[in-house]
This record gives sequence, C-alpha cells and structure tokens, in this order.
Amino acid sequence: MIGWLRRLFPGNTGTPHNPPVKRHIDPSEPFVINLYDDRIVVHRPDGQREEVMWDTLERVVVRVSNASPWAGKVWLILIGAADSGQGCVTPMDAANATALLERLQALPGFNQQKLDNALRDASAGKSRSDAVCWKRGAPAEPTSDLNTDGSAGNDAGRT
Repeated sequence: MIGWLRRLFPGNTGTPHNPPVKRHIDPSEPFVINLYDDRIVVHRPDGQREEVMWDTLERVVVRVSNASPWAGKVWLILIGAADSGQGCVTPMDAANATALLERLQALPGFNQQKLDNALRDASAGKSRSDAVCWKRGAPAEPTSDLNTDGSAGNDAGRT
C-alpha cells in the first residue's frame, strides 16, 4: 500500500521518482489496424492502442510527414467526435491498411483526389499540409460528369 501511494504522490519520501520510460519506436515495426463492425483499432509499435468508433468518426485527414523517423510516409488521421475523446493515427503501410482504406473510400463524399495528391507527393519526397479527405455531414461528391440537364460536365468548348 505504501509503495502504491509513493507512486501516486512522489515527494520527499526518500525514494526518487521514476517517470515512465517511453519505449523507443522502431519505424520498421508495423502498426497494426484491426477493423470491426463498430470500430477501428490501431496497435502502435510502442504498445499503445488507439481506437475510434465508426459512428463517432468525424473526419479523415491525410498527412505526409516531414518529421523523422517517418519522413515521406503518408498518414491517415481518424478523428472522432470531440466529446468521444477518440481518434487514431496510422501510416498507409500499416498491416491491414488496404482494408481500412476500402472502408474509408466507401464513406459518402470521400475525396479520393486529396489522398491521391498526398500519395504522389510522398513518392516525390515532398511533405504537405494536412488535407481533409472526408468530413461527416459534408455533401457527397458527384458520381458522374453529367450536369443535371444531361450534358457533359466539363466546360470545354463552351462560350
């Protein structure tokens, strides 16, 4: 009991306070994504676990990091509702990232172009600012290149 109290309330107890030791993260160790019907769980190489429930997911953000040791990697940032306190971050090369990406691309209004731009910049060795690929409640992107009158959606040749 005394040891437990000393850990909770370090002070002049005669024993030095040992802060938690952060485990070094080896960038070659994989992040692992587990998908469930109700949530996404990311297991990080440092042993931490992050999750977000599908029904509280508010935004999907893509980032190309310039921070070592993950410079040049594409990251997905999944942000839950503010009151949920949930969210997770995972690189696109994580285990099961393809399955996660398929689920995210199926969200109404997912902006594939922003993700493609991030992938292009990462392959060119560039970093980039965050881009929101999906936001809850945002209007869905058009699925066709036709205008409401049935004419072609591009403006080429119009005066």
